[in-house]
Formats: sequence, C-alpha cells, structure tokens
Amino acid sequence: MKLSDLRSPKRLGIFFFFDEQGVVDEYVTTLLDGMQPHLDHVIVVVNGELNDAGRELFTARPGTDLIVRPNEGFDSWAYKTAIDSIGWEGLAEYDEFVMFNFTIVGPVADMGLMFDTMDAKDLDFWGITVHHAAPFDPFGVLETPTLPVHIQSHFIAVRRSMFLSEPFQDYWDDLPQIPDYSHAVAKHEAKFTWFFDRLGFTWETYVDTTDLEPYTLYPLNTYPVELIEERNCPIFKRKTLFAGIPSTIEEIAGFNATRLYEFLETSGRFDMAQLRPHMQRSMDQYAQFSTLHDWAMLESTAASSTEFAVLVPVGAGFEERLAQARLIEGRAALVVTGTRTRLSDADALIQASGALSIEVASHWSEAAGRISQDVTIVLGPDAFHQSGRQADLVDARAFGAETFGLPDPSAAIAEFERASELGLLVAAPLLHGEHFGELGREWDDTTPAFEGIASMLGIAVPYSRKTSPLQGSGGTVILRTEAIRTFGASVASAPYGSLVQLSTRDWQKLVALAVQTAGFVPRVAVTPALAKYLLSMTFDLLRRINRAAGPSGGARASTLVARVESLR
Repeated sequence: MKLSDLRSPKRLGIFFFFDEQGVVDEYVTTLLDGMQPHLDHVIVVVNGELNDAGRELFTARPGTDLIVRPNEGFDSWAYKTAIDSIGWEGLAEYDEFVMFNFTIVGPVADMGLMFDTMDAKDLDFWGITVHHAAPFDPFGVLETPTLPVHIQSHFIAVRRSMFLSEPFQDYWDDLPQIPDYSHAVAKHEAKFTWFFDRLGFTWETYVDTTDLEPYTLYPLNTYPVELIEERNCPIFKRKTLFAGIPSTIEEIAGFNATRLYEFLETSGRFDMAQLRPHMQRSMDQYAQFSTLHDWAMLESTAASSTEFAVLVPVGAGFEERLAQARLIEGRAALVVTGTRTRLSDADALIQASGALSIEVASHWSEAAGRISQDVTIVLGPDAFHQSGRQADLVDARAFGAETFGLPDPSAAIAEFERASELGLLVAAPLLHGEHFGELGREWDDTTPAFEGIASMLGIAVPYSRKTSPLQGSGGTVILRTEAIRTFGASVASAPYGSLVQLSTRDWQKLVALAVQTAGFVPRVAVTPALAKYLLSMTFDLLRRINRAAGPSGGARASTLVARVESLR
C-alpha cells in the first residue's frame, strides 16, 4: 500500500510517555511539534504519574487526546490502550497510524523527507531503524531461538492494509502481560516484525543499516552521528547519553555518546538548552559521567578572574587544613564552619587566620547562603575509612591538592568560567594501597536511612546503590556556590537530630546529588600528569586481574566480570 497514491491520506499518532516524576520536559513537546505536521490526530498515553503542568502541555495541543493509566505493561500496553480507546472502527478512518515514544529525541533531520520517502513505498508497515539479528537469546524469554532483526518499537508505522487484518487485531487482543523489560522486548519489540513478516506483510526501515551489520547490533546507539548526518535519521536515542560503558564496550571503543553530544552542541541540530536540563533532572549521575567520559581536564596555563572563597570545616585535621587554606593564592575569602562548640574550641586558630566564622548545625553547606563568591573551595575531612595506614589518608589529601593545583587553583577555577553548566569538581578515585578496596563499594557504609534523608533534603534526581555519585578522593572539592545554596538551606532547616547518622561519605554523596538537583553538572577533574598516572595504574591492574582469572581465549570484559561474580 502506497500512501502517495492517496489524495489526502490520514495519519494517526499514538505517543507513549513515561517519566518517574511525571514531568514533561521541553524535548518531548519538540518531538511532538516535529511530528505534528504529519499527523491528523494524536493520542498521548502516559504510564504512571503526570503533574499538572504536563497535563496542561498535552491537553493544550491541537487535535490531541490524553490517557493517563497505571505504570504497567511498558510501551506495548500503552499502545494497546490507545488502540482499544479508539476501537477498530475508529482506526479504520485512518490510512496509517504511528506508534512512537519518549525514548527518542528529535527532530535532528528532515522529518518531512522521511514521510515523503516512505509514503512512496508499497509497504504494510515501516519504521525508522532496526536492531540487527543476534545468534542468541539475550533475555531467555524470546519466542524464537535467537534474536531476530526487528524494527525498533520507538517508532513503528502501520498501514490499513495491515491494521484492518484479522492477524493484526488478534495480536493486540491477545497481547500478554508484560511484567518487566525483558518481556517488553521479547513479547513485543523483538516479536512484532518477524511475526507479521512471516504472515506475508511487507516492511522496511527509512534508515538502511544493512552495511553496518558486521559491526554492530544496534546502529542507532553505536553510530548515531553517521545516521543523522549521512542517512537523514531524524531522531536519536535518549538512552545513548546515559546507557553506560557496558552498552558499547562489547562492540566499539565507546565514543558514540561523546560524539553525539559534541555533534549536537556544534551542529545546531538540536537545542541543547532543552536537553541539558532534562539530562540533569532525569539521568543517573555516574551513568552520565561514564557514558560521556565527562572528565574535566585542567590545563596549567588556564587563568581565571572569578572570585572564590576557601571553606574549612572544623573537624579531623583542622589545623593542617586551615594552614593549607591560608596558602591558597588568589582567594577572596577564608571561611571556617562548625558547631558553636567546635568553633569555640578552635577560636584561637580561627582568630590567627583572620577567617570568617560561620556557625552551622550539621554541615558546611549551611554556610553557602552567606558566601558571596561565585566559587568555593572546600578543604573538608578525608572520607576514607581509618585503615591503620596513615599514609593512605595523607595520600588522599595530597592527591586532591595535586588535582586542583593547590596552592594555585587558577586552572580549576577557570573551568567554572569555561563551562557554565559545571557545578562541582572532585578528584579522581585513588587506586593504590587500601584505596583500591573502596572502588565499587562506595555505598558499603552508607546509612540505611540515606534515601529518606535525601528526599527530606530535596534531592530530586535519580541515583542507585549500584553506582556512585561523584565523590572524590579525600575531602577536597570545588563547587559553584550557587549550586549548593538551596541544599544548604534545607540542611539548616532539617529537624534537630535527623542528620546525625550521616557519615562524611554520606555527605559527599548528598553534595554531589544536590548539585545535580540544582541543575548543574558534577565532574571528576584530572590534570594531564594525573591522567597518565591513572591510565598506567588502571591498565596494570586490569592486566593482573585478567591474568589471575586464568585463560579466557580472548573473552570479552563482560565474560570476565560474569566469571568473577559467579564466585561470590
């Protein structure tokens, strides 16, 4: 069936949306705006929460119906709900309907050209991109022995030659329950194409990636820039920007996300002012950092005119840290924070330093509202376990000083001028001595009440105990003062005694998450010299671990990880 043969073809859009907080960010309406000229009517189906502002955004759109349903069944049951709502007779008024969802971002290429091209093709159903076939079942619940090539369910268009057929209607009437992501792929996304293909229905994708089959299973994730630039792909996958290194390390070196992000920034194909706030609000901090390799490379030649304060909380090693603070060049203010008792005990040292004393109840962040400088360097207590090796703790503090160039932090301060989105810089994790044992176990000593306390303090971004917020070596961090003020005010107003169970490491996590909640980006800082150190240490450790695990016959990294995990 060719739509180009019809005088005025009618097209319905079914848009599936989900957001954990029920927030409709601007990138969503931009996608709908790009689709609107090609759709006669739209049904928006929301799984789960939808706030009042989001409801208004959807209902205010012309020719749009809204359905809000429980967060059940993933995308397939959202599509089924829309189909059931309009009914087969209602659907028969259209020549084509498009199922698409919030997991794609666009348009980043000419959507009109895509629709014109596909309208001229004699097809029963079509999509934008495919996932290539794989000689295995990655989910263990497929209806085929191996993963078949399939149109990705983030965009599938179906024509009346197919959707009026009995097999199509039976497919949706008999759609099984979808309890988890594996079943969502196995029972719909991976099934849909082969199921209807074997019945004789014809299909194609707009973006042809058959030449990429030897190189990747998932072209849209692996080669997004090439697909956009060279093949007019009008969308990219939102998850590419936070999928994590494991999503690509099995196939390529993992530059797909950084190349996509840099391409979007420089090409003007998408308004990054829409994308950045959405990323900070909705994406895991560590996943973003690792996927985008978002290190801050501090160059020693950088100079800065930004005023900064140096803040020293009273606590372990205070005298040494205060002495270090007094040596820092270019500071506009020196601040000491602590409880009334602690400030009183340290009064002689504070007076001698000329520092401003700010009384806090629980944490140094409470002082942020009284610091006028744009950037604050915090020389806090170390956050490592007392292992009995004092050298480990000294190394941690020294590593932080080396990272930020102390006593001359101009390169680090300049980074805040260069990157307006930057909210926090921390030092990289240490790998030597007993520091190595901390890596990957950052949550081990975290209080069970952390999640409740974080919510009470206004943390509103996703995080997981499987990954770690960006907490650095030792207690030294540099942050944009604005990024911590709201959090500091929440800490100051917290009920008496509600925060006493938080450890130094807990506070570091909260600070990193608070910066992201405020809409800023946390990054791990490194100098060229320290990058060399970290690379040498990392590759040596990986070689020794791989050798110790025994012969692997050129196995992938995931195979080694699976072998180690099986021994636990």
